[in-house]
Amino acid sequence: MKNIIRTPETHPLTWRLRDDKQPVWLDEYRSKNGYEGARKALTGLSPDEIVNQVKDAGLKGRGGAGFSTGLKWSLMPKDESMNIRYLLCNADEMEPGTYKDRLLMEQLPHLLVEGMLISAFALKAYRGYIFLRGEYIEAAVNLRRAIAEATEAGLLGKNIMGTGFDFELFVHTGAGRYICGEETALINSLEGRRANPRSKPPFPATSGVWGKPTCVNNVETLCNVPAILANGVEWYQNISKSKDAGTKLMGFSGRVKNPGLWELPFGTTAREILEDYAGGMRDGLKFKAWQPGGAGTD
Repeated sequence: MKNIIRTPETHPLTWRLRDDKQPVWLDEYRSKNGYEGARKALTGLSPDEIVNQVKDAGLKGRGGAGFSTGLKWSLMPKDESMNIRYLLCNADEMEPGTYKDRLLMEQLPHLLVEGMLISAFALKAYRGYIFLRGEYIEAAVNLRRAIAEATEAGLLGKNIMGTGFDFELFVHTGAGRYICGEETALINSLEGRRANPRSKPPFPATSGVWGKPTCVNNVETLCNVPAILANGVEWYQNISKSKDAGTKLMGFSGRVKNPGLWELPFGTTAREILEDYAGGMRDGLKFKAWQPGGAGTD
């Protein structure tokens, strides 16, 4: 198996993880360049410039659809009179064997908070919700503490970083329905309704939470945003080994020697994941099948 050394240059999502698997709280996070992307974004760029930078970087949704994040953001209404907008984080991680978002929320909660802060500024959203799987109790506790720390430090709330931008962030736990992973079902549940998908159109970008413009992004997607703003488009594109930019959290479970979760560049092959990272099949077992997309990997 490969000896993995996480660095800011190769592992933008996970390089801050502690060896003892304890959460990285605000002081430690800021000592490791945390909120630098937010500082650059809020004090040096316009919302449109942030959207264009994320679009140019090639960040795609990490929830499965692979849609351009910057393009999705650009679909939000330009009408300044529509001043009530929402940003939703889809943290309802329900696929069997999938635990990538859980790792980020439990151990790097400030990374998600920073990603949502930058995204909200780009979208001109004044309020955000993390729609969290109800069973993720530790993640809920850690996210709420991170939000409290960020609020006390002036990184959430009113007049953030002296920019005049206001943003509040809340954790909302779901009631355990798999369908809440679909964005309109998630919105219905957040509003206190039965979690059934809505017919489209209208799309959430024009009529989402309580009928207001709403953008829904996955945990891992939002966690990619700070590194792009802190380090630039070219840097982000060069991490990858393929035409798709950046890295991806890859989880592997089942009858392998080393089940786990790794941050790997796009372009990493299935054989590399199975043999070099998961350690190959357990002794005496032969490879028969691999089900990607939830029960085995994400």
